[in-house]
Amino acid sequence: MSVGAAPLGGAEHKEANLAELGQALAVGQSRSPVGEGGTTSDLSLDGILLLHSLGLEPVQVVFGIGCISILSGVWNWGTGPVIDAHDAFHRALDEAKESVRSQAHSAGAVGVVGVEVETQVSYYRYTLVVTGTAVRPFTDAPGAGEFKAHYRSPFLCDLSARDFVVLSSAGWYPLDLVAGVSYVHAPRRNLGTAMSQSTQNVELSNFTETLYQARESAMEELQSHIIQAGGTGLVDAKVIDRPVYFAHHVVEFLTYGTAIKMLAKEHTHPSLAVVVPMDDQVRTFEATSLD
Repeated sequence: MSVGAAPLGGAEHKEANLAELGQALAVGQSRSPVGEGGTTSDLSLDGILLLHSLGLEPVQVVFGIGCISILSGVWNWGTGPVIDAHDAFHRALDEAKESVRSQAHSAGAVGVVGVEVETQVSYYRYTLVVTGTAVRPFTDAPGAGEFKAHYRSPFLCDLSARDFVVLSSAGWYPLDLVAGVSYVHAPRRNLGTAMSQSTQNVELSNFTETLYQARESAMEELQSHIIQAGGTGLVDAKVIDRPVYFAHHVVEFLTYGTAIKMLAKEHTHPSLAVVVPMDDQVRTFEATSLD
């Protein structure tokens, strides 16, 4: 205890010290371009501390929305891809990403981590929401690392803060959130085939072939977008394949992830520590229940 420090005791002293602690922490945030409201983040505590090891700190939660109309009748039973739905997805994604980047740039951020993508397709429109935490470099804290990568515009990645730190420690950095999508009509079965299969447990080859077609188209598009972003690979890929709920004859295949590139001179192998949680829920049972 320093000379002249008052001993801690009583609720009023605890509240006073907590208030002083809050003011001290706010000093480092006084230069925040987002105003006097402090910072916001949807990252975990360990994620924030790991970001500090790279010289980064969260600024604010950013989000973008894209809502694009879809022409009436495109979901009617037909053949081939549903081009209008494909285009609506990418236009919605581009609008949402542009809004997120604009907010991140205004907040002085170098990128957005922990990006989550929510999609909702209906008969008449496609709605897409992108949410994440914008992060920026800081130099106020003593001993803070300096973020080494420089971006012309804020990056977007769906990696968690922890995975982002591990990736960066190895010399690889995220570039952009990229996606590939395909909507394809499953061809109708002829009447004889449909009747003969109605009482059999057989493969519906029309849906199998349609899913393969949708997958190949979406993955090819994804690879193209990785190259356009300047990346050499993709991590944390997420895949959604399902029939469209209001048009079961249409197969949806959506995949997205983070395009990455090695920006360091060479790849390094960071030393990682494996931590096994010991606070699992304890389940008990009565021995008599085994009789």
